[in-house]
Amino acid sequence: MDKKTGILISLLIGVIIAYAAYAFYESHEYKEVTERTGLLSEARRNPLYASRLFLKRMGIPAVTKNSVQGMGGFPDTDTVLVIVTSRSSFSENRTDELLDWVESGGHLIARSVEDWNYAKKHKSFEERFGKDDSDDDNSDKNESRDPLQRLLGISTDKSISFKFDPDKDSNKSTYEENEDGDDGDDDSGFDESIFGTIADFLTTSASDRAPHTISLDGVDKSLTIQTNGFKPLIVTNAQSEQVKINNKTFMVRQKVGEGLVTLVTDLRFIKNYHLEKSDHAKIFWHLIHGQHLSLNQPSEVWLIHDDEMPSIWTLMWRNAWALILSLSLIFLTWILMVSRRFGPLIPKQAEDRRSLKEHISSSGNFYWKHKNKQKLIDSSRHALMLRLTQIHPGWAQRNKDEQLTLLAKHASMPVEEVNKLLYTENFEQADEFTQLVKQLEKLRKSI
Repeated sequence: MDKKTGILISLLIGVIIAYAAYAFYESHEYKEVTERTGLLSEARRNPLYASRLFLKRMGIPAVTKNSVQGMGGFPDTDTVLVIVTSRSSFSENRTDELLDWVESGGHLIARSVEDWNYAKKHKSFEERFGKDDSDDDNSDKNESRDPLQRLLGISTDKSISFKFDPDKDSNKSTYEENEDGDDGDDDSGFDESIFGTIADFLTTSASDRAPHTISLDGVDKSLTIQTNGFKPLIVTNAQSEQVKINNKTFMVRQKVGEGLVTLVTDLRFIKNYHLEKSDHAKIFWHLIHGQHLSLNQPSEVWLIHDDEMPSIWTLMWRNAWALILSLSLIFLTWILMVSRRFGPLIPKQAEDRRSLKEHISSSGNFYWKHKNKQKLIDSSRHALMLRLTQIHPGWAQRNKDEQLTLLAKHASMPVEEVNKLLYTENFEQADEFTQLVKQLEKLRKSI
């Protein structure tokens, strides 16, 4: 190919590439697209992650506890304990310890649960704290089977639900009145600007819920909460603070000794996807300060979102991780040792069999050492008699004298010598024993 042809081909390829680039940019547009990835990392595992960040930025140290079982002992009474689980793993003794902690000045925030079978009876709130319930004829009728609710004298009613319709004046006017009445001069100590930075990381995938207003003691204005329904609480203690929605008890704050128990029918409003909605963050902030003044913060907040028992593997790793690592290292070392060899296997040498003569000699020495030489003589004499019985029929029917006579004649030996060979038993010397055995064997082979 000459130089001119090469230049033409190069120009043609350049034109094609240029046209392809022009066509691509004309038919495609650069555009940024935002994709929702959901919660990531700790926020995916911890439904109270936003609440922890919110409290931290409000100046309240907050600690996440993954499990009630791993909680260990209870904190100082200046700490607020928030439990959003069903407390299904709380035993009677554990519940008594929790109430003792509250009596000493602690503050517990928990959600109510439906009645569930609990084997043991519990003392009611009145019996535990000295209240008189003699006039209540139905004291056992509405008692909850949940240990904590039973101790507090609180049970749950049938669930109610709300339909959210923004076109209806009732819901819309209630929400607007709350917005109009919020003049921003909240002297309770809540800083609304702080929560805005936390809500940015959340995605709003949950559907809108019906807004309702609630009133808390110590708060000058009503607060808005979104809920589609809940299970109202039935309270037997008239001194409790009851927060109601549509004349149904949604929340109870009850003094217990020096402490406070806040029982809410539904604590989903403090979880990641809901804390930013309506006045949920404000409500949570006021609940945390139920035992404190607006400028007095609790020393710490414990957030517990799980009450399942850890698996056996988790307990083993938590309490014996050093032993597990050591055994694993030993096992891996053993596997490496037994799975490798250098060179072929060494063949096993065949074992040499000992001769029969050696066995006979050993047996004879054994009998001789244990003074059983008579057994050796008797065996030789028995072998001779067996041979005579096989060769001469009727040998066993002959008497002793006839046998001696015939055997002496056959062996050309005197009868006295044959009698000595067959019936003499006193041989003290080894030479006499050896000579006797040789003569018996010689006589047996000559027959």
